[in-house]
Amino acid sequence: MEEEDTKIVDDDDNSENDEIVEDPDEIIADLERKFEDEHQRLLRTAAELENVRKRCVRDVSNAVIRGRSDVLNSMLPTIDALNLAIKSGSDDDGPAKAVLDGVSMVRKQFLVSMEQFGLKPIETVGKAFDPVFHEAVAQIPSEDHDSGEIIEEMRAGFMLGDRLLRASMVIVSSGKPEEPGETEESGETEENHTEESNG
Repeated sequence: MEEEDTKIVDDDDNSENDEIVEDPDEIIADLERKFEDEHQRLLRTAAELENVRKRCVRDVSNAVIRGRSDVLNSMLPTIDALNLAIKSGSDDDGPAKAVLDGVSMVRKQFLVSMEQFGLKPIETVGKAFDPVFHEAVAQIPSEDHDSGEIIEEMRAGFMLGDRLLRASMVIVSSGKPEEPGETEESGETEENHTEESNG
């Protein structure tokens, strides 16, 4: 009886040893798939982190520009006042000339300081009108300026880096004025044509 029991136990042990062993090639292929999946996941994570880093840099840069824009915008009326003082007294050769020279130096120093933060005045007089950077307040004929050329700056405009902070207000040339003789001659010609057609 004991021998039979032993035999039965031995048969059970043999059945465990007879389990099918997986093919080593399949195991390697499975591990390679898992490795590739992990590798792709890590690459995606690295790409997401890089995107987050770039977005943070961009957001910080935009915040700095917005902050500078607010501060510099609040100082533009001061520059306008200095420009107006210089413009209004530019023909004065009397005692006020020394004061105007001082105001002019203050304005220049002020603009140099603001350039450190990226503020630059927009060029106007003698340049072609550009609606992106200039705001036309008037258009008048001019002997000395071509049509579309800026004659006078009414209010200075400024760039902050490569962004428009404030457009310049300017007067633009409409070209050479028509001579009075030209309009009269054309009027006479029209009258002659009318008389001929009536006659």
